[in-house]
Amino acid sequence: MAISEMSRVTVLGHESRIGDVVDVLQQLGTAEVSQFGEDLADEELLDLACPYDASERIAELDSILAELSYTIDMMGKHRHIKRDIVQNFSGFRLYMTEDEWNAYAEGGAEAARDIYSRAKAIEDTLAQLATNEASILTSIEILMPWQGLDAPIEEIRTGRHVELVLGTADARKLEASLAEASEIVEGLAWELVGVDGERAYLLTAYPLSEAEEAARALSQAGFAEVRLDQYSGVPRDIIARLRKELDSIYRRRDQIEQEIDALVEDRPRVFVLHDHFYLEREKYAITNRFGGTEHTFMVEGWVQTKDLEELRAEIEGIADDIVVLDRPRFEDEEAPVELSNKPLVAPFEVITKTMGYPKQGTIDPSPYLGPFFLVFFGLCMTDAVYGIFIALVAFQLMKKTHTRPGEGGFLDLIAMCGFATIFVGALLGGWLGDLPKRLFGWDTAILFDPMESPTTFLILSFVMGIIHLYWGIIIKGIDNVKKGEWLSAIYDQGFWLVWLTSLMLTLGATALGPNGPAIAAVSKWFLIASAIGLIATQGRQHKNPIKRIGAGLISLYNTTGFMSNVISYARLFGLGFTSTVLASVMNDLFLRPAGIPVVGPVIAVVGLAFGHLFNILINIIGSYVHSSRLQYVEFFGEFFEAGGRRFMPFGMSTKYVTVENSKEA
Repeated sequence: MAISEMSRVTVLGHESRIGDVVDVLQQLGTAEVSQFGEDLADEELLDLACPYDASERIAELDSILAELSYTIDMMGKHRHIKRDIVQNFSGFRLYMTEDEWNAYAEGGAEAARDIYSRAKAIEDTLAQLATNEASILTSIEILMPWQGLDAPIEEIRTGRHVELVLGTADARKLEASLAEASEIVEGLAWELVGVDGERAYLLTAYPLSEAEEAARALSQAGFAEVRLDQYSGVPRDIIARLRKELDSIYRRRDQIEQEIDALVEDRPRVFVLHDHFYLEREKYAITNRFGGTEHTFMVEGWVQTKDLEELRAEIEGIADDIVVLDRPRFEDEEAPVELSNKPLVAPFEVITKTMGYPKQGTIDPSPYLGPFFLVFFGLCMTDAVYGIFIALVAFQLMKKTHTRPGEGGFLDLIAMCGFATIFVGALLGGWLGDLPKRLFGWDTAILFDPMESPTTFLILSFVMGIIHLYWGIIIKGIDNVKKGEWLSAIYDQGFWLVWLTSLMLTLGATALGPNGPAIAAVSKWFLIASAIGLIATQGRQHKNPIKRIGAGLISLYNTTGFMSNVISYARLFGLGFTSTVLASVMNDLFLRPAGIPVVGPVIAVVGLAFGHLFNILINIIGSYVHSSRLQYVEFFGEFFEAGGRRFMPFGMSTKYVTVENSKEA
């Protein structure tokens, strides 16, 4: 139950074995490959480059992956993947057996490029259809007002003696404006082709000899020339032809939709091909971290010591010319961190990892925070039925996400929180709030009822805080003892625990009953002794005696920090009491109409269900966050040393597909 011990490994072999070694490393998924020569100077690495150059193959794979990503995006744009509420949060994964994976991956690059070509052709066709459709719709919109024009557009031109011009004018002033223009231009004539709202569409004619004067007069009359030179034929005939073309586009688009349906049937194959080539790319890319000579290669990395022999057996079993060397981590060497705990403790690694990985050689807080986290969560929820609901939801999510109970993930943690809530809720009498008491008169509280004894609940929160903080101090003290730092354990943890305990006993004597004064009298001497011890030792890093004593005196001020931390545990009371009160309010609100014939019980049942579900939803996040916060700020502050680097082994890490019963990083 600690940080996993790491071993440094080096693999040496003939350059012809690189591919086989990479295959084994990826399949095992237990070794983190380091950059070769990361501690060497650049000039020292010149003659130690990996003899295998994978850049050309990586470029090919990047091209294939880009095409497959394009295909996946194209499919997603036209046919969204139907996701349930779980997948909306966890992301979509396709689960299949190894045989199914192999069947889909068959065909390789040829199959990938064939599907890409189909997707690209569909997209190109749709783009062209969209362009054509927009062009046709624009033309129809332009020509619609000119449907009343019986002459072909190409005949509306300048003749030998007469000029014909199409244009628009303000329909409201049309007659007066054109009459005025006709007085200026002799021979001006016009024909109203159509009216669209406030605009009139006209065909005008005037003698060619009066062209300049006509143009000026028409402009003053509000006439604006319209050019339709891009069209030929009678407008209504052109529109009819364009509508036929539009129908043809729509029919072709329907055919394309069927082609998309056929293409999307290959979506699982595309997902598999993408992950297949991604894994292959990772194998080639990892060789960039290798070193070697002209005919040999060298791989350096980290492996959990418990996996070392399996790694050695698999790699050395490839050929006799491969050797695996190992050594333990040097004391000052930065190794990656992996937490290794038993199944009951593993779920709490989620909480630790959220804060950050501990440094190598320090304490993994996961096994120590677990019981407190569960109790805190239960105190915040305070209802056994809520706990049953949370546990059932967690198990249902495990089923949906193909997660097996006991794998040490987040859902295991939530399930355990559900069970803890059942236990704490039963002690505090929370069964959908006070519903049993309202319905049957049952007093279900075993320990106490938070509604009737809020002060007791608050005191319990403070007591839990003191125990939690003491436990953190004790953990640090035990760690100092294990490191052989006995004096640090006595000075920094022992004196501090005695000081805090004797201080609380001295100040709280009145709450200790008849024996309180006697206990206070004894604890006073422990208080004085521990104070002297703290003053004498907490500044021991200073050589100057005055600075040493001054630092010791100042250290006593940390008592206020401890008390502040204890007060922080009042959040357990705040959240738990709020949950209890809300549950009671829901019961009172929705049981009132229960006596109404027929509809009353229905209203009560539905209202209670939604009311308590609402209470769960608004409290579960706060319960998790604040239970975590008490670990991170108060508990971890006593001993936790962050700064570890996550162990990231090279393995079968995929984006879309999970092959069940396979190793994944």
